[in-house]
Amino acid sequence: MIGVFRQKNPGNFFMLFLIGVLLKLSVFFKAAPAIIKETDSFTYQAFAGFLEPIAVFFPVVYALFAFGLMLLQAYLLTVFINNNRLMAKANFLPGIAYILTTSLLPDFNRLSSPLIVSTLFLLIFIILFSAHNDKTTRGDIYNAGLILGLAGLLFPPALIFIVWIYIALATLRPFKLNEWVVVLIGVVTPYYFLAIFLYLADQLHQNYFFNGFTLALRYEKFTAWHAGMLFLILMPLLAGVYYMQAKSGRMLIHVRKAWNLFLSYAAICMVITFVNVGSGIENWVLFLLPAAAIHGYGYYAAELKLYPWIAFWLSVIFIVTSQIFSGLW
Repeated sequence: MIGVFRQKNPGNFFMLFLIGVLLKLSVFFKAAPAIIKETDSFTYQAFAGFLEPIAVFFPVVYALFAFGLMLLQAYLLTVFINNNRLMAKANFLPGIAYILTTSLLPDFNRLSSPLIVSTLFLLIFIILFSAHNDKTTRGDIYNAGLILGLAGLLFPPALIFIVWIYIALATLRPFKLNEWVVVLIGVVTPYYFLAIFLYLADQLHQNYFFNGFTLALRYEKFTAWHAGMLFLILMPLLAGVYYMQAKSGRMLIHVRKAWNLFLSYAAICMVITFVNVGSGIENWVLFLLPAAAIHGYGYYAAELKLYPWIAFWLSVIFIVTSQIFSGLW
């Protein structure tokens, strides 16, 4: 099955959709509600509240919205990697890797603020990576900051991602102070307009901007199933990093920079996963997108051709088994 995704053809996206539906059937049947935490921003809570009347008559709306976001992310990630030739041949391996990793546990498949923000992070990556081309304008850099500001309104810890934006600018472009300031202006813009709206509504005294940050490492609810999930995420990740480093000497400069940025993307998201933690591990979905990109590279570059096949079917078996026996779903 994994061999189908080693090539790029029009039917691959349909296969991606079909496998995603089959692996996530349990989510659709359970029709789990959106994840809303006390630390979530009022904008995300308002969005979830907007869907609530629909969910009364169509309970699966949250699961469908989350699945649509994941399909969109898988598609954008795959198209970005193929268009920039980050692998020798175009393929759909990053997309299937993302569908697999998001199917490992139910928290990844429920609508949550980190899942929405994950889409915005990917858009920031795509916009800023064009900065290796001198044609990039300050408008693109401003847009990246603006998207991060919107992400911060949905999930305040997302603002930590500004560290990655500055890493990307330092990696891709010569230092220009005005460009770094433009990022900050973009980030502040959504908050500026929100402040105006609240002022006109005479609600500026309400704390709609920031609910505080809390750091937590949650171990009490971790089970053997969580350990299996970590194994199936981290082992392919390490394999991908290994092959990436082994072949870095033969990469074009922009390709090497892209994969290094994916690594820093994953590292920053790993930090964010421990901020404003809820009762589950939904924050980890932020880490899965860059991890899936690296998984895909490992699948493609593997010298042992049996490795992608083993990784794929081991993940599928784990997903099906956990849905039947774990009690988490």
